[in-house]
Amino acid sequence: MDHTQVIKYLSGKATEEEVKEIFKQIENSSEFKSEFIKLKKAYALTSKSSEDSHSIWNQVISRSIHRRKIQSINVIARYAAIVILFFALGMFIQKQLKWGGIDEAVYVSNAVIDVPYGQMSNITLPDGTVVQLNSGSHFSYTGNFTQGERTVELTGEAFFDVAKDAEHPFIVKTKALDFVVHGTSFNIQAYDDDEKINTTLVEGSLGVVAKKGDEIVRLKPGQKISYNDVSKKYSVKEVDVDLYTSWQDGIIIFRNEKLEDIAKKLERWYNVEIIIKDQKLAKELYFGSIMKNKPIDQILEVLKRTSSLHYQIEYRSDRPTLIYWE
Repeated sequence: MDHTQVIKYLSGKATEEEVKEIFKQIENSSEFKSEFIKLKKAYALTSKSSEDSHSIWNQVISRSIHRRKIQSINVIARYAAIVILFFALGMFIQKQLKWGGIDEAVYVSNAVIDVPYGQMSNITLPDGTVVQLNSGSHFSYTGNFTQGERTVELTGEAFFDVAKDAEHPFIVKTKALDFVVHGTSFNIQAYDDDEKINTTLVEGSLGVVAKKGDEIVRLKPGQKISYNDVSKKYSVKEVDVDLYTSWQDGIIIFRNEKLEDIAKKLERWYNVEIIIKDQKLAKELYFGSIMKNKPIDQILEVLKRTSSLHYQIEYRSDRPTLIYWE
C-alpha cells in the first residue's frame, strides 16, 4: 500500500483522480481495504492528540497499526473504525464541532425550545442539568427549578445529564411514557411520527412510568427500553450505549436498520424530503455509520457505495431539497 497517497487522501489533499484510484483499489483488493481501514482508524485516533502529527505518522507507518493504542479515547475515537469503514470523505469530526449551527444557552426561567431540522441545541437548566437536543425536537419546562420542581416535556430526541438532587426527582414527560430520575445520564428518542419510544440508560437509575402512573420497569445502566405506542408492548435489553448516544458527537451508527427508517432520520437532520420509489429498497437493512457534519450529497454517496441505493437530487428554492431513492 502507498501510505503517502492514503495519508494525502485522509488529510483532504488528494485530487479527484487520486480519490477515485483509492476507491478502485478498495473495491478490487480486500487486503488493500483491510490496510486502509487500519490506517484510517489510526489517523482518526491520532487526530485527537496534541502531539506533532508528522511524528505520530512516522510511528504509525513504521509499526503494526492495530497494536497502537491511545489511552484517552472518547466516544468518537472508540467508533472511528466503524465510521471510516463506511465513510471515507474528509477529516475526522472533533467533539466540539459546531455541526449545523449548534446553539448553546442557559435558561433561568420558563422556556420552550424548538430545534429546527438540520440543527442541534445544547441547554443548561437552572439546576445544572445539561440537555442536548437533536434535530426536530421540542423541549419545554415550567416552574421554578430552584424550588424543586424539575419536570420537563420532550418531543424528539435528547440526551440528559441530570444534576443530582436526592430530594427533588427529575421527571421527563413524553407522548406515551414518563421517566423519573434522581441523578443520571440517558438518551430518549420520542418523536411524534415514530411508533416507538427508545430510551437508553448510560448511568444511574431510571424509572419508566406509564401515563396511568405505574412504574413499568426500572432501567439499569446499559439497558434500553423500546416501547411501541400502538401495541403498548415493550422490551428491555442490554445494549452498547454508545450506539444510541454517539449522535451527540456527530456520529450515527446503524445496526441492521431499514433504509426507510434511515430516510426519516436524514429528513430531520438535513431538512430534506426523501421519496423512496422502490419499496423493496425501503425494507433493505443497512449496517454502517455516517458523520452528521457532512453535506447530504456526501452522505448519499456513502449509502450508494454500501447498499443498492441510487438517488437523484432536486434542489428547490422555496421548499426543502427533494431526494429520490430508487
